[in-house]
Amino acid sequence: MQKKFLNAIKGHSWRYFLTVGAIASIYYVTSQLAVSTLTLSTEIYPMWPAAGIAQVALLLFGPKMWPGIAIGGFLFSMSVPSANIAVASISAAARTLQAWTGTYLLQGMNFNARLDRLKDILGIVGLSAFTSTLINSTIGSIVVCLTGLSSWSNFGTMWGTWWVGDAMGILLIAPLLLTWHKLPKVPINRKQMIERAIWLLLLVAVGWLVFCSRTRAAYARYPLEYLPFPLVVWAAFRFGQRYTAISNFLLCGFAIWGIARGSGPFLKHSSSIPQALLSLQAFIAVIAVTGLVLAATVSERRQAEISLRASEASLANAQRIAQLGNWDLHRNTQQLRWSEEMYRILGEVPGTLEPSLEAFLAYVHPEDRELVKSSIEAALFQQQSYSIDYRIVLPDGSQRTVCEQAAVNSLYITSTVQDITDRKRSEAALRSSEERFSKAFHASPVGISICTVTDGCFLDANESFLRSLGWEQQELIGHTVSDIGMLVNSEDNDRITKILQAQKSIGNQEIKIRTKAGEVRDWLLSAELIDLGSTQCVLIMTSDITERLRSEEFRRGKEAAEAANQSKSIFLANMSHELRTPLNAIIGYSELLQEDAREIPVDEEFIDDLLKINTAGHHLLALIKDILDFSKIEAGRTDLHLETFSILNLVKEAIATIAPMADKNSNILEIQCPENIGSMQSDLTKLRQSLLNLLSNASKFTCSGTITLAVIRSPETPAEAAKRRKKLAAYRGDKTENSSSLLSSSQDWIVFTVKDTGIGMNSEQLAKIFDPFTQADSSTTKKYGGTGLGLTITQKFCEMMGGDISACSELEKGSIFTIRLPAIINETSLSVENYDK
Repeated sequence: MQKKFLNAIKGHSWRYFLTVGAIASIYYVTSQLAVSTLTLSTEIYPMWPAAGIAQVALLLFGPKMWPGIAIGGFLFSMSVPSANIAVASISAAARTLQAWTGTYLLQGMNFNARLDRLKDILGIVGLSAFTSTLINSTIGSIVVCLTGLSSWSNFGTMWGTWWVGDAMGILLIAPLLLTWHKLPKVPINRKQMIERAIWLLLLVAVGWLVFCSRTRAAYARYPLEYLPFPLVVWAAFRFGQRYTAISNFLLCGFAIWGIARGSGPFLKHSSSIPQALLSLQAFIAVIAVTGLVLAATVSERRQAEISLRASEASLANAQRIAQLGNWDLHRNTQQLRWSEEMYRILGEVPGTLEPSLEAFLAYVHPEDRELVKSSIEAALFQQQSYSIDYRIVLPDGSQRTVCEQAAVNSLYITSTVQDITDRKRSEAALRSSEERFSKAFHASPVGISICTVTDGCFLDANESFLRSLGWEQQELIGHTVSDIGMLVNSEDNDRITKILQAQKSIGNQEIKIRTKAGEVRDWLLSAELIDLGSTQCVLIMTSDITERLRSEEFRRGKEAAEAANQSKSIFLANMSHELRTPLNAIIGYSELLQEDAREIPVDEEFIDDLLKINTAGHHLLALIKDILDFSKIEAGRTDLHLETFSILNLVKEAIATIAPMADKNSNILEIQCPENIGSMQSDLTKLRQSLLNLLSNASKFTCSGTITLAVIRSPETPAEAAKRRKKLAAYRGDKTENSSSLLSSSQDWIVFTVKDTGIGMNSEQLAKIFDPFTQADSSTTKKYGGTGLGLTITQKFCEMMGGDISACSELEKGSIFTIRLPAIINETSLSVENYDK
C-alpha cells in the first residue's frame, strides 16, 4: 500500500496535492476571516467570500480540485462550537457540491473567465450566484434543523441568509478573482494611469462619504447611495471588467464597514441591522450586476468594432490584391461613395479626391467616355444592369483597362471596377503565342505533323514534313501512313506504337521512309501524345539524317587522316632528333678547325669557309630545334617543369642574349621592369624561349628602331581566373574546371609586352600570324628566313602555362606582342598530352 501511494505521488502528482492543499487553506482562512470580521448580527453575514473562492478555484483549476473545497469546508465546520464530524462532513459536501454544480453549469455554456461577453455575466449571476447556491443553503438549513441546532420556525430566515450570503460572495469575489488572476498584457500609458488614479480616488472618496461618513450630510434625506453609480459606469465604459469588479468590491467593503461603525444610508432607512443588511445586499447586487453587464456590453461592442475593422481591412486587402474597387450611387440624390481601392485604380492617393460622377468620368478614356456615361444613365433611369470593359487614363498618362459590373435596385447602383490590364495583356500574349506557334509550326525546318492515335490519319503537317516526303497538303491530310506507303519497314510502325503506349512519348528513333518519288531516306523521329479537344493525337517531329549518316564515313576518313598526321608528327620528332646529332658534330668540328686555322698560317678564304659552315650549321640547328619543339607539342611529348625564379633575372638574361642581334640592326633596347617585380612559379625554359622568340623577331624585323620589353604585375580579374582554371583543367584532363587541385583563389598575373617599330603587319597577316609554318608573306620568308614556327610554339607554351599571347600591329609602324601568365601554377607537371584529349 505504501508503495502504491509513493507511485501515485511521483511525476507531476505533487502539484495536484499542493494545489488541493492551497485551496483548502485559502478556503479555511477566508471562512475564519468572514466569521471574525463580517459578523454584523447573530449568524448574519452580508456576504460569504469563501463561496466565491470555491467557485473560482474549480473554474480555473478544474473540477478535479474539489477535494480542496471539501477539506477546507470540513476543517471550518469542525472549528465551529458544538460541531460534530457528521454535521461537518455533510456541510463540507454541500459546499463542495455547490461549487461543482456551478462549475458544471458554466462549462456547459462555454463560459469564458475573462467575463467579456454578456452571456458570461448572465451565467455567473444566474447559474452560479443564484442557482448553485440553492444547494448549500438548502442542505445546510435542513441539517441544522434536524440536529436541533435551530428550530424549524427559523428555517426560512436561515435559508435566505445563507443563500444571499453565498450569492453575494460569488457575485463580488468571483468576478474580481477571475478577471485579475492574470495581469494585463497590454501596458498602460501615462495618460491612462492618471485617469485610473483619479477614478480610484473619487471612488474611495465617494464610498467613504456615502457609506462611512458620520457628518450631517450622511443623515440628510437624500438618496446618497446612488452617488457611486456614475463611478461604476465610468469603470465599465472606460476600464472594462477588471476595474468594474474592483469598484463593486470596494463599494461593498465601504458599505459593510459603514454598517459596522453605525453609519451609512442603509441604517437611516432601517430600524434594525438585519433590515439594513438586506438593503445593503440588494444594493450591492444591483450595482454589481449593472456594472458587470455594462462592462460586458461595452466589451462585446468593442470586440464587434474590432471584428468589423478587421473585416473591413480584410475586404480592403482582398480588393487591393484583386485590384477590385467598388462604388455605390444613390439614384435619387446621385451621391457617390467608393472604396479606397478605387483611388488606387485611378492612380490617386486615398482621400485626395471627392467622389462624384464627373470626377470619375474625367479619368475615363475620351474614346470610351460615352459608353460609360450611357451605361450609367441607363442604370439610373431604366434600372438596367451592365457589364462593360473600358480604358482609364491615370494622372501620369499611362492607360489601364478595367471591367465594370453594375447591379441596380430601387435606391442604389452598386458597381465593381476591376483592373484587368494584366489579364488583357495575358490574353493578347496568348493570342500572339498561338500565332507564333502557328507560324513556327509551318516555318520550322523540322518536319512536324499531327495524326490520330486510333487510325493514324494525318490531321495537319507543315511544309518541311511535306517537302521531305514530296507530297502535297491535300494528298496527305485525311490519309494514313499505310495509304501513302511512307514506312519502308512495317515493323517500325508496331515498334513506335508500343513505345508510345508504354511511355507516352518517343525520342530519337531512326526509321527508314519512302518518299513519293520512291527514294528511301533515313529519318530521326520523335513523337508525343497530345489531346486536341476530345481526340487523342500524336505530335510527330522528324529530321532527315540521310546526309548526316553519309557524313559519318567522311568523319571516319578524317579521323584516319588525323591519326596519320599524328604519326607524321611523331616521325618528325624522332627524325629531328636524329638529324640534330650529326649536325652537332659538324658544328663542333667546324669550330675546332677554326681554332686550328687561327694558330697556323692558312688562307683567309679557308677561315671564312669554316665560319660559313659553322653559321649555316647553327642556322640549320635552330630550324631543326623549332621543328623538334613543334613536333613534340603535336605529338604530346612536352611537359611543364615548374620552378620559382626571379622575373628580373629572367629579363636580364633574355636582354643579354638578344643584345647582339639588336646591335646588328642598329636597334635600341629599352627595358621597363620594376626592381621589385618579384618572382613567379612557371616553366623557366619555356618562358625564356617565348621571350627570346618575340625579341628575336622584333630585332629581325626592325632596323634602326626601338625595341621595348615591359614587364608588369597585375591583379587577376574574375574573368581571367575562370579562363585560367579552364585552360589548366583542359591540360590536366579534368572533367570540371573547378577541380580542387587547380588554383581556387585569385592571384597576380605577369604581363610581358614586346613592342617594336619595325615593318609591322596588315590585318590579313595578323590574322594568321600564329598558324604553323606561316610568316607574313613569301617575301618575308625569302628576306628574313625562318620556319614560321616561333610564334606558334610561343602560343602553345603560353597556353600550357595557363596564359595566352596576343598581338596587334600596324603596317610600317611596328607590332606589339603581349604575354599574360599567372604568377603561380600549383601543378607540378602539366602534360600537353592531356590537352589533346
